[in-house]
Amino acid sequence: MIWLASFPRSGNTFVRNILYEVYGIESSTFHYERDYPLDKNFEGYEFVKTHELPHMVIPSDLSIPAVYIVRDGRDALVSMAHHRKDIIAPGSDFYQNLKEAIIADRGSFFGGWSQNVNQWLPRADLIIRYEDLTADPMAEGERIRQIYELPEPKGEKLPTFEQLKHGIPKYGAGKDQSINTDKKKEKARKFFRRGKAGGWKDDMPDELHDLFWSYHGDTMEKLGYSFSGDILEIHPELDSSIRKKLGLAQTKETGRNYKILIESNKIVSPDNDGVKRYQVELLKGLIPLVENPDSRWNIDLFIHGRIYPLQNYKKKIEGDFNKSLIDQSNQNRKKSIFERFEQLLIKIIPSKFIQYIFDHDIRIFHTFYRFLKRVVFFFANILIWSINEIKLMIYRIYHKLSRTDQAKKVDKDQFDKYDLIHLPLKHHFAPFERTKTKLLATVHDLTHILFPQFHTKINISNSQNGMDFIVKNKADVIAVSDSTRSDLIQEYPIDPKRVYKVYEAADRQKFNYRINKDDNHKVREKYGIDRIGNYIVCLSTIEPRKNLENTIKGFKLLLKENPGIPLNLVIAGKKGWETTKLFLSGASGADRVFYTGFVDDVDIAAIYSDALAMSYLSFYEGFGLPPLEAMCCGTPVIFGNNSSLIEVVGPGGLPCDPNDINDIKEKFAQIYFDKELRNRKSKEALKQSLDFSWRKTIVETLDVYQKVIENENSHIS
Repeated sequence: MIWLASFPRSGNTFVRNILYEVYGIESSTFHYERDYPLDKNFEGYEFVKTHELPHMVIPSDLSIPAVYIVRDGRDALVSMAHHRKDIIAPGSDFYQNLKEAIIADRGSFFGGWSQNVNQWLPRADLIIRYEDLTADPMAEGERIRQIYELPEPKGEKLPTFEQLKHGIPKYGAGKDQSINTDKKKEKARKFFRRGKAGGWKDDMPDELHDLFWSYHGDTMEKLGYSFSGDILEIHPELDSSIRKKLGLAQTKETGRNYKILIESNKIVSPDNDGVKRYQVELLKGLIPLVENPDSRWNIDLFIHGRIYPLQNYKKKIEGDFNKSLIDQSNQNRKKSIFERFEQLLIKIIPSKFIQYIFDHDIRIFHTFYRFLKRVVFFFANILIWSINEIKLMIYRIYHKLSRTDQAKKVDKDQFDKYDLIHLPLKHHFAPFERTKTKLLATVHDLTHILFPQFHTKINISNSQNGMDFIVKNKADVIAVSDSTRSDLIQEYPIDPKRVYKVYEAADRQKFNYRINKDDNHKVREKYGIDRIGNYIVCLSTIEPRKNLENTIKGFKLLLKENPGIPLNLVIAGKKGWETTKLFLSGASGADRVFYTGFVDDVDIAAIYSDALAMSYLSFYEGFGLPPLEAMCCGTPVIFGNNSSLIEVVGPGGLPCDPNDINDIKEKFAQIYFDKELRNRKSKEALKQSLDFSWRKTIVETLDVYQKVIENENSHIS
């Protein structure tokens, strides 16, 4: 038995007919559909078609070989939307069918195109690409001989797609069903509707194409499918396994092998800041290289004075990614302190009194509840601030002691075997102070020198020491934006030829538009914002650089001038430093300003998706990851008109002077009152987000590695 697997409308019925007509092999199916019976002895057939995910097929024996037929996801989903409109649910709306298929809410549509493909690719022994199949069906059919001894082919019986469409083929026309010939032919015409590669261009609206790419673009690219519709060369090292299963020539790169050491203390830290996300995504993207036996790249990690092969940390690195696949309902989560408090009130307060309040004026209960919640919140913030100050003091002591000790523990000779050492965070330079190996550092921003008032003294000192190390050792630099690159060249004596721009990106698996209002409501309920209606969201670490004080003042001015509008401001994120002034100044005291505290990664996309817009009025950003994450969800951004935010957000939002309260108020008003503008900016935000991908970041980073290693001028004097 061999699985003949695919996402629906990807060509496995075509393959079944080829097997039957050319090789005389009948096949069966496995599925869970109620109105389409299974063959009782389906396991007895040599080939069994399925659209189910690998873990759902029966038998689940992993030793059973599998052929996976893959098709450009746009063609597959367009065909699926038509198939539903014409056959499954006659008269249904094509546009809505297509949108639902793209999003595949709650794992519908056989897990969704990307999940179906990504789960079957490693499981499959052989991959057949639909576009190759239609171009040369005989050659692709013969490739099955690699895993199964086919009979001699009868090439003259090879069916064309048009013959299948206008005839009564063995599979796809209900040949064995009790219906007349005309109905069988009609069914075949609808089933084999078009079959044209690239037909999506005629049927997929631009906004749905952008939505599709935001969900499935990463998977499309590793199979060679491009945004424009062309089929490109599959990356020889990042996707070598796919190339091999597709039968493509293995092109081992000529020249020397490269050995890289990446400083990686961040990945074992409890932080969840932008630098850690950058490093986790970078290492995740590099894992296929070290798993490819033909790769030129050998990559190790330097963690707390020890060296580990990258593959040793695969589970740890990919674990952060897998958390994003947790069910959004998160039913097993612990109840928040406020949910427990609410349950306690319900137990203590007599039920007759609660019913009386509900019958007369529920606002009494809500007012009392909000008052108690604010009291608890106020004292909780004082406690958290005290704990953070103690932790910071301990960190300062540890940092001073460990920096000297670490430099002594490390054997400097162990670095000599590497071609390049990469510092994703410039602060962590101490172990490499005396190495002669080429150095590359990623610089995320220069706030310590441009806006020192927004940093602690220890952070300024660490950042400046890191930059001094870069300059002194003539290290090459990756800047995460054009703005950061320009700042570097202007503020430090660094050769511009040695500063490379490589954008960061957002994880599209985590950050995409969430359509399910019930799931979104559960997320909002979790953070106490389920009853507030329309809102603008701010999501960042709460600290002075994020300009929340002016944000709130602008919002309060909007409410003062338009007291009747049902609009709220949600501030989401953990507390950083210097927040006491914000919470005690009264700037945060508006009735319709809500604080959620830290938000789990799996919940952020739902909060973005329900928001009218995101407000990110920072005074300066080296890149600006949260705005990009919001744009991936189709949420427009009201952003500070400065630094990298201009190039990252671009047309995906409204620029604003972060120092001008009236300008902030006006931009809030535009996004609230002008629905047409808001919808247009939402589409532009999603389109702008497609310019950034971690795959692109990985490819460009590898290119920088190679340039630095091969550049003779990069040697340290």
